[in-house]
Amino acid sequence: MECEKIEELLSPYLEDELSLEEKKEVKKHLKTCKSCSVLYSFMEETKESLADFPELEISEDLLDRLYSIPGKKKRFKLGFDFLLRPSLQPVLAATIIVFTLISFYLFNPNKHHIDKSVSRQVHLGYSKIETLYAKAASFADSLGEYKDNILVSLKNIKLFGGNED
Repeated sequence: MECEKIEELLSPYLEDELSLEEKKEVKKHLKTCKSCSVLYSFMEETKESLADFPELEISEDLLDRLYSIPGKKKRFKLGFDFLLRPSLQPVLAATIIVFTLISFYLFNPNKHHIDKSVSRQVHLGYSKIETLYAKAASFADSLGEYKDNILVSLKNIKLFGGNED
């Protein structure tokens, strides 16, 4: 018999609620399977330690209230209540701003002028980068004849770790 099946039968076996045939199967399995027998011994210890606790009488009113709980399951309602959660408010605010900007762009009668202005700014950025790159290249070229002197000076002040090449 598989351990899973025996594990399901251990509690009824402990409470002496099994048929004679099932009791024999569980007893046989417990003799051969160490993990199931350890589990059963833990269950026995737990039962013995709980035996000293008195049983409490539960009032009928409490039982009625407890039995009525499963009948009151909350069903999922498709509504907009979840949008009012404080954790979603910054996300919704950012979304509204983005959609507002997109709508201003898409429905603007001067959309062509906006496209031109953006394109002009992008090209100005590219030209500034090209200018900086050209200046850096010319600066490196102008230092070319002094390169060896600069490296020796830097090595002498041990800026980059001393005499390492």
